Amino acid sequence: VKVTAVKVPVSTGKLVLFSQLPNLKLLEGVEISGTVVFVSPLGRVWFCPQWIQVSLDKMTVQVDALDAEKKLEKLKTMNLQEGIVCITRSVQDGELYRARVVTIDKKVTVDYIDFGNTEVVGVEDVYELPSGLEMIAPASAEVLLARDLPKQKTQEVLEETLMEVENLVLVLEKDKTGARVGKFYVNGKEIKWDLMVETRQVFEKERVDEENNDDEEDVVIESEATLKEEEAKKTRVNEVATMKKPKVEEVVKTKTPEIKEVVKTKTPDVKEVVKTKKPEVKEVVKMKKSDVEEVVKMENPEAVMKTPVVKCPVVEVPPPKLLRMVSAIPLEVGHDVAVFIVHVESAKKIWVCR
Repeated sequence: VKVTAVKVPVSTGKLVLFSQLPNLKLLEGVEISGTVVFVSPLGRVWFCPQWIQVSLDKMTVQVDALDAEKKLEKLKTMNLQEGIVCITRSVQDGELYRARVVTIDKKVTVDYIDFGNTEVVGVEDVYELPSGLEMIAPASAEVLLARDLPKQKTQEVLEETLMEVENLVLVLEKDKTGARVGKFYVNGKEIKWDLMVETRQVFEKERVDEENNDDEEDVVIESEATLKEEEAKKTRVNEVATMKKPKVEEVVKTKTPEIKEVVKTKTPDVKEVVKTKKPEVKEVVKMKKSDVEEVVKMENPEAVMKTPVVKCPVVEVPPPKLLRMVSAIPLEVGHDVAVFIVHVESAKKIWVCR
């Protein structure tokens, strides 16, 4: 097979649109060595093949040399437009990278085309694309994962399994819907997240607390043993009251007629009789109450000393079932589909839902 070297064009100092750059060629069905350079919070993955990293490093050295010599020119506000390629100083680490202008306001939103991440920078941090740089393709491309995403801590798990490994290999293929998806391998073994499930601790502390505690007030549930104990006490008190009440009432009934008879016969001595008889009634009542307490202690001493204890079996609540996430079916070309807009990412990219 004859291989012909192709000369890569260089920048001329004029404005360059992102659409004018060549596309990053990633073939299907072959093993592509490289690294994952960025993972978004939603689980979107950007991959950089190893064969382009040499050209990317060379261009980075050229840009840093021009910056050291103060030969980089700031992009004029009148030349700022969406879609142009520029050199931008990152807010995160202060280094210079190639970027594409996404939106322009008081500040500028840019996509770093060689790494995939997005930043909002000041106009003073945007520079013109200097002449003499190779017009190489964007060094990274987004890869749609063939496997389901991790069920929890998506970004953290993907960064740990894809960015902190060596000898990473990407294999692209088409799924049933015709979309091009990728599988990652390390040392010949595919990286999967299907078997990663949420632990019981996550369900109990993070998800259950957030979903339940915001809606309703706390409810105190008494144990069954406490309820049984209170019911037993009420029953004993009612029985004792029922047994001893007639005696007290009989005493009161027997003494009351005597008072009434005296009132009818002798009016002047009523006060004296009432004074003499009332204390007797009170004394009888007091004696009967003490007798009631003594009877309770003598008849059922075990009921006072011991309280019933009922052992409740511990019921384990199984964790909720996990939902499997599947990739969205792509829209068909030439067919009218009713949708509504859920997110506007840029002037050229929006997210819709059927």
